[in-house]
Amino acid sequence: MRGCVLVCVVALLSGCAAGGGSIKSLERSIADLRALQSEQTDALNSLDSQLRTLAGRVEELEFAQNKRIGSEVSALREDLSTLKRLVPPPAAVPVPELEADEAWASNLPAEQAQLFADSLAFIREGKFSDAIPGLKEVSGALGGSPKGDKPLFWLGVANDGLAHTSEARALYFEISQKYPKSNRAPTSLYRLALLLARTGDKKTAVLSLRSLIEKYPKSPEASMAKEKIKELK
Repeated sequence: MRGCVLVCVVALLSGCAAGGGSIKSLERSIADLRALQSEQTDALNSLDSQLRTLAGRVEELEFAQNKRIGSEVSALREDLSTLKRLVPPPAAVPVPELEADEAWASNLPAEQAQLFADSLAFIREGKFSDAIPGLKEVSGALGGSPKGDKPLFWLGVANDGLAHTSEARALYFEISQKYPKSNRAPTSLYRLALLLARTGDKKTAVLSLRSLIEKYPKSPEASMAKEKIKELK
């Protein structure tokens, strides 16, 4: 732009010198050039402003589109999760406890809640080996917290489902001792008794059932324990 103006000025000077034009004529010409340059500058500034506005609009549209897509993906994931919950889990999985703890997972911090929910999803599908790492991580994070009974219980169920008898037995017993006030304690004692009976240790199984009846006489498991004792005798 400046080069163009300079050429014009030189041309005008040459014309004035050759034709004997006045200084005033030259000044008017320079003023006209300045006005033209100002108009062009204004036009460029207006164009730049329009480009910035357009870029901002494009960003808004991209954000809205991404937000819409993200919302749709979240909805699809929720639908998939709902469908999976309709599939009955393996016989080794206690359904009432599973459904209760799927809802209870939201009581945990966000990261642990997601990990626990994912682990329960594996339990529901019978993928016990896949569930164990997440359950161990959540259990370790909760430590001696009163909420630690839930992941520990499902670790027992996962090992039970894998026929890891020693590990399952130890975990069920640990819950009954470490979390005696937990609603998973009577369930653990009952499952411990069933496991012992399956492995041929009926005597210890009966002792576990009697302990359950004594400690949790009003629990649903106590009624089941009385019937189970009759079977084992």
